[in-house]
Amino acid sequence: MASVMPIRGEVAGRDLGIVDYHEHLAFDAPEWLLREDRDFRLNDVEKSAEELETWMQAGGRTIIEMSAIDFGRNIHKVKRVSDLVPNVHIIVITGYNKPYYCDRSVWQTDESDLIRACVRDITEGIDGTGIKAGIMKGGTGYNTFTERDKKLLRIAAKVHLETGVPIITHTEAGTMGYEQVEYLTSFGVEPHRICLSHIDRNPDFWEHRRIAETGAYVGYDCPGKIKYGPDELRNTVLRRLIDAGLGTRILLGNDLGRPSYWRSYGGGPGLDFVLTKFIPRLRAEGFSPAAIDDLLIHNPRRFLTSEE
Repeated sequence: MASVMPIRGEVAGRDLGIVDYHEHLAFDAPEWLLREDRDFRLNDVEKSAEELETWMQAGGRTIIEMSAIDFGRNIHKVKRVSDLVPNVHIIVITGYNKPYYCDRSVWQTDESDLIRACVRDITEGIDGTGIKAGIMKGGTGYNTFTERDKKLLRIAAKVHLETGVPIITHTEAGTMGYEQVEYLTSFGVEPHRICLSHIDRNPDFWEHRRIAETGAYVGYDCPGKIKYGPDELRNTVLRRLIDAGLGTRILLGNDLGRPSYWRSYGGGPGLDFVLTKFIPRLRAEGFSPAAIDDLLIHNPRRFLTSEE
């Protein structure tokens, strides 16, 4: 079976266990962003480790740290979290979140240079640490597909084609997901190497189905965030996707990129919400053990290891 490359070294796909496909553990948000919204100061290594430990105790095994270059990725802090909770496999990423976060250097730098830097993160390591990225990221804005959106996705596509690492995208409020798949595949990216984040921000079965039918993965990462709608809405779409035979094309995560989401910072719902609250609710609502194992274990393993 193929393997993946977390911070602490290569792991076989069969050993990934329960996976959170989209998370933030520690990063240094840009100062301009903190001036606009201080609820992005997620930078306390000890608090992150404390909460990650509770997630592991709930059954979690592998987590993907999705803090991109433009969002303040700090590989040194994430490494310290990994050292404090060594039994969790932490996979880190390279690439860009969305145009809104990118500073002018991204637009002024030649695309080939940005591609080369991301490839180096994957093949040699990030910021001289030797820690290799295992995911490529790109994203678009809210209902936009501008040249800047396309540049980030082109970079993602070309880095993937050179390195083979899968792509996880940002969709703003669940928009433009199908268009992202169309654009990425136009460069030769196979759909099963693509996962679209935040799709459950737009709980539209028709939209989710047409994306999943391409072979791409839809990412659900808003459970417990009631400001984005009650879990009843996403559970209904989730059930319909599974009933339509598309249950193998869904990944689950939390996406807790704000300290107000973390209990260790005094907030909630907490990093273990999916495992301790959301999954028990799915069981109570009649979701089968096999469907739940797909969501937590088998789907992310297939995505990360390129299994069909």
